[in-house]
Amino acid sequence: MEANENDRTPGPMSLVGTERSDVGVLLIDVQPLFWDLAFDGDEAAQEPVMARLVHLLMLAEWMELPLIATFEHPVEQNGQLPERLEEVFPAHGQRFTKRTYNCCLEPTIREAIKRLPVQQFAVAGAETDVCILQSVMGLLGMGYQVFLLEDCLFTSEPHRGPALRRMYQAGAIPCTFKSFAYELAESVDHTPWLETWLERDTEYAKPFPEAFDPPEDFPGWRPKL
Repeated sequence: MEANENDRTPGPMSLVGTERSDVGVLLIDVQPLFWDLAFDGDEAAQEPVMARLVHLLMLAEWMELPLIATFEHPVEQNGQLPERLEEVFPAHGQRFTKRTYNCCLEPTIREAIKRLPVQQFAVAGAETDVCILQSVMGLLGMGYQVFLLEDCLFTSEPHRGPALRRMYQAGAIPCTFKSFAYELAESVDHTPWLETWLERDTEYAKPFPEAFDPPEDFPGWRPKL
């Protein structure tokens, strides 16, 4: 597909994995209304996703990954971030309200995306078969490489398989938070959540969040098919 001349052109997609210096995070519509629709107050069911989103934001803050968060209109009705996510939302993160399901159709969001110095996006949020699906298609159409964090997605739709297959067939790359985190860390020498396991004391430019748990300790995740 020929790129729009007004689009940022990220360049050839030769990258086969996530690159810390070249990846941003797109957090879509993680709002109370969509939590309620997806989980109907079942805290045990939502905790595996919530825990991963909390850690995704902590990782984005510590690694200074560019971050854009969207909120579907009307925010007065749908709400903004749940308290646990608000507490760890990175200071450098950008927030936008959108009316379109595909956030890339919003001129202000599209321009914000194009201004970020990245070729890749890790995508998380809701709903898998609506705003996630359409926004991922939008990012792919703009020439970005998309890593879909499956265990950081949720939806009220019991059967999310068709939406996932459609995104993967279009070029999105399946991923999980654990894979994403370890890929960015690259080695045991730069994986601060392993330090207590390896009994070593490594100095970092900024303190690593004490509340960050090893991904292996997260509650089990069972996706809707």
